[in-house]
Amino acid sequence: MEALDWGIFLAYLVVVFIVGIVVSKKSSTGIDSYFVADRSLPWWWLGISIIATTFAADTPLAVTGITAKTGIAGNWFWWAWAATYITVSIFFAKRWRNSKVLTDVEFIELRYSGSEAAFLRAFKAFFYGIVINVFILGWVITAAVKIAGSFIKWEEIIGTAAFQNLAENLPTFMLFKGDANASLTILALLLIVMVYSSIGGIRGVILTDLFQFVIAIFVSIVFAWYAIDSVGGLEQMQVKLVDLYGAEKTKYLTEFVPSFSNPLIPFQIFLIYVVVQWWVRYDSDGSGYIAQRINTAKSAKDAQKGSLLFAIAFIALRSWPWIIIGLVSLILFPLEYDTAGKILGDRESYYPIIMTKVLPVGLVGLAFTSLMAALMSTVDTHLNWGSSYLTNDIYRRFVKPEASQKEMILFSRIMVVIITVLAVLVSSQMSSIEGAWKFFINAASGLGIAQLIRWFWWRANAWTEISSMITAVVATILAPILFPEMSANDPNFSSYALVGIALSSFIVSIIVTLMTNPVQDEVLNNFITKCKPVGFWKGAGNSNVALGSFAYSFGMWILGLTCSFTGLFSIGYFIMLKPMLGIINIIVCVVSFFFLNKMIENEK
Repeated sequence: MEALDWGIFLAYLVVVFIVGIVVSKKSSTGIDSYFVADRSLPWWWLGISIIATTFAADTPLAVTGITAKTGIAGNWFWWAWAATYITVSIFFAKRWRNSKVLTDVEFIELRYSGSEAAFLRAFKAFFYGIVINVFILGWVITAAVKIAGSFIKWEEIIGTAAFQNLAENLPTFMLFKGDANASLTILALLLIVMVYSSIGGIRGVILTDLFQFVIAIFVSIVFAWYAIDSVGGLEQMQVKLVDLYGAEKTKYLTEFVPSFSNPLIPFQIFLIYVVVQWWVRYDSDGSGYIAQRINTAKSAKDAQKGSLLFAIAFIALRSWPWIIIGLVSLILFPLEYDTAGKILGDRESYYPIIMTKVLPVGLVGLAFTSLMAALMSTVDTHLNWGSSYLTNDIYRRFVKPEASQKEMILFSRIMVVIITVLAVLVSSQMSSIEGAWKFFINAASGLGIAQLIRWFWWRANAWTEISSMITAVVATILAPILFPEMSANDPNFSSYALVGIALSSFIVSIIVTLMTNPVQDEVLNNFITKCKPVGFWKGAGNSNVALGSFAYSFGMWILGLTCSFTGLFSIGYFIMLKPMLGIINIIVCVVSFFFLNKMIENEK
């Protein structure tokens, strides 16, 4: 990078530090302020903050790789998650906010009763706070390593002798993919994030997220523009794809929904994505950092609007710049295959490589800053989120209930440091972002199933979740052992396995639920009064089957999905030079949003 590029990047780092310092005093008044900003934030703050967090450094790289290997339709792997987030915004956002819990794990003892509920709370606090949290941070750091080496050369900055001395003395667990240069960059950034996120709390995290999102979305659009220009424009992009790969393969690469004959992504895999995958996710009901953001809202209505902003923007706003880069990478760096027909090279790494190839000085620095901002917005969220579990749901609940606010904030800051170190250890063992995504989705699928059941059925208890989680983890481990040949040879094995894992988890959880005692009436009635869930409910001495409310919410859910996907496709059709289809989708998007907004305003 040139001097101007460095100036942009360093200016950004100064800003995020200032934000952390400015809000540190207010964030230190208590854990409600530190973890949920005193439940005082407007809807657009939390909505943009969630978008920024999911706009991670790993995402554009993964999408570039997916598009290059399986075409645009391969992105249904993550497009299907829009249904998850629409579900959260319509069915759960207001109820999360009305629950007034500090963390989604604390919600367990609001919803369930007995010692098993206390055990589940402690277990999930550790599982979310350490295992899942560190795993996600691990693959985000893995992506950042692929980026950093393309931009920063420490040998040129500090000299060959100093760099070699640092590289030789760097512990193995801090060496990502054997790349000392990239490792030094990432370690420096993680140190910065660890400091400002620990002093600023969630308020500081969200404020920096707003800034980071503006940079990230602006740069991704500008980058896509330059990438298209580098191959001669949109029309030439399609022409060159046909020249390189033939008309038939180009058709498969550029279709939005896979056809039955598409060899890049089998149609049955697409069905698994849209029918199964989205509702077995570990955050199927908004659990995790989304629930934390929702609980920062100043009202239940703000919680719903903010989560809906995120749900619609999740695919409609973010997808196409990354997909364009994936298509351009196929032209600038054509596919090569080994003797077994497997694609050679790391297609994910071409995203930062193309950045350095097509962007001018100044924009290179801004592009690098945007990717590091994306990394930092994800890392700071997960550090604060993870420490909230360890502080509120283990230390405060089980270790020292009488701890003062000052003690708990100090403990949370120590946990931020510990989570950072563990994330570094995990990242050094990862190689593929996409592969990590798929393993994680399968192993955590039991969480998603049980967490949906608990919101719609009065009979669910703590054992519902415990049995579902255990089944999913065991099934994920056993699947490649039971089907070794398929596991080794079929790249879609994890998707096929997900169906069996989800079905097994669901059946086991229902059987265990019916074999164990229901939640105590007093606890159940308190939950119903506080959260007003929809579905099948029974309180002490009465029956409450809230199907009318469910039907109304389901109507909003359909409109939300329609708005999200027609917004997505409208942009795509314009990019693929099909303006009439783009216009039709825009009209449907606007109309569906109009009626959705009306229904939200009229909802009781």
